[in-house]
Amino acid sequence: MTARTHGNSSEEPWRVATGASYSLIDLGPLGASDAHAMAKSFPGAQADLAGRCIARAAGNPLFLEQLLNDAQDSEGTGVPGSVRSLVQARLDRLDPADKTALQAASVLGQLFEKEAVDFLVDGAGADADAGVALEPLVIGLLLRRQGTGFIFHHALIRDAIYDGLLKSRRRDLHRRAAQWYGERDLVLRAEHLDRAGEPMAALSYCEAARSLASGYRYESALRLVERGLDLADRRNDRAALECLRGNVLHDLGDMKSALHAFETALEFATTDAERCRAWIGRATVKRIVDDLDGAWADLDCAAEAAQGLLREEARIHFLRGNLCFPRGDSDGCVREHGRSLALAREARDPEQEAAALGGLGDGEYMRGRMISAHKAFSRCIELCQCHGFGRIEVANLAMRAITTWFTGEAASALDAALASVAAAKKVGHLRALAVSHHAAWHSLHDRAEWDSAWEHVAPALQCARELKSRRFGAEALGFRAELHRVAGRQREALADIEAALSISRETGMNYLGAAYLGVLARTTADPVVFAQALAEGEALLAAGAVSHNHFLFRRDAIDACIDRKRWEAAAHHAAALEDYARREPSPFSGFFVARARALVSYGNGNRDRASLKELQRLRRKGSSLGFFYALPAIDAALSGEADRGG
Repeated sequence: MTARTHGNSSEEPWRVATGASYSLIDLGPLGASDAHAMAKSFPGAQADLAGRCIARAAGNPLFLEQLLNDAQDSEGTGVPGSVRSLVQARLDRLDPADKTALQAASVLGQLFEKEAVDFLVDGAGADADAGVALEPLVIGLLLRRQGTGFIFHHALIRDAIYDGLLKSRRRDLHRRAAQWYGERDLVLRAEHLDRAGEPMAALSYCEAARSLASGYRYESALRLVERGLDLADRRNDRAALECLRGNVLHDLGDMKSALHAFETALEFATTDAERCRAWIGRATVKRIVDDLDGAWADLDCAAEAAQGLLREEARIHFLRGNLCFPRGDSDGCVREHGRSLALAREARDPEQEAAALGGLGDGEYMRGRMISAHKAFSRCIELCQCHGFGRIEVANLAMRAITTWFTGEAASALDAALASVAAAKKVGHLRALAVSHHAAWHSLHDRAEWDSAWEHVAPALQCARELKSRRFGAEALGFRAELHRVAGRQREALADIEAALSISRETGMNYLGAAYLGVLARTTADPVVFAQALAEGEALLAAGAVSHNHFLFRRDAIDACIDRKRWEAAAHHAAALEDYARREPSPFSGFFVARARALVSYGNGNRDRASLKELQRLRRKGSSLGFFYALPAIDAALSGEADRGG
């Protein structure tokens, strides 16, 4: 005989009959092969449809049979009427309290917590030992325990119970479920409001998506935004959702789509605050794609609409400070970020405060105060780690690595840069990833680890392409040109550095133009091009350029002149670097100035014991700082003395 158990063996007296001789075989779920064999006996169910039925049946042969019978009409997605009838018959045998508990649980989904069922049934939370009793439903094989919660014994049981609810009852339970989840789970709150047909569901999806985006779950956040937009029928809800979509797409590096989202948000905006946020969003995108004038114009519009909005005002000043960076306006950079910091503190917004501290690090960097910049970036990162502002932290890790390199710690800078690359990849921060590759390249270049330096050129170029940042693309070409030069491939080096300069002339020479001219001066064999490159580089520095130009151009100009035995010109560039770094000397500037003077002195014929000792001291210093690429010129001088028996 066969029998279907209902979970309570005391109701099945044949199981305990005395003197009876029997063997009991409990049948488990159908295996996959048996389920597929069973499905083949239903010719109307095609392979993909049969597969869906098998997955839903989860090894229950009765449910599989009914699903396969019903498959052509329901596409394997509905609950067959026969199954609904079976489940309803089970429900009708339950007492009202158990039936109510199951109905409430079906609204929560396949997996749920007892406390949530208590809230839906009673309207308030309950202690673990109070509220509805779920154990009888476990015994009756309608539910089973799953960790600290419960799960329906079969998904079709849950679906059948849920489908049997009156629509009004279903909406009421979803509304109560949304109250229960509240701040516990913003995504589930939004989904229950959606199913309850509540007007606030669209904005709830916006809040849930913002929470996911803050945890770098961008694809999931976009799906919630899209669902919110499907529901939104109020202009302000659509404006908020489009702004959030723009921010997520910006963080994913899809600048074209992000700009479109912010422009759509501006179309739906009805208040100054909404327009302000849309203009700020447009500016963030235009900054990345190097439309600096367009970004500044958008921020001017945002500022007019931001009266009394402290957080937005702080953001506007922060972005203006960022725009000052590629323009070489160091005073403006410090001024704007300082104002942003003051407003963020007034608004008690630690996230914007951390961003402004990173901006002040940029400002000090622009002034050439690398030690102060390193301290500012470190304070920013500490605040981020305290509050969990991962995205701002990642954005500033790369700059801390670069300033570590400028402070003369190439080994530590490399470790920091590689950690920054990993962190940026993890959270999908393309701009931070690009700058991290830049930091790693500089550290590896100075350590003369050429093969490893090459590994960061292609990723840097790829980041630039994805960001549509021509400025970053030129920077990566400059890296490639230098590596070609080191390898003796002059033609390839010249092609790359000229391409970098061409882009720089279109996007703004004050960002890295002088540095590219320094590489050109070292690479070219044409004395006219050499002289023009050095003259133009000096003119750019005099007119105002980002600080790294002063360090990189002077370093390469010194070597370009030494290569050609132009000792007086090399001494001039060394003096200019020393003068620029006088406000805050660093190990980088100190080493390259001293190295230049020692090599110039040697080149001018000063070969006394003091000159030899200085060269030996600088070799040890360069090794300790990790500036290995700068040592061959010193070695050549020392070798020359050794050959002469000095």
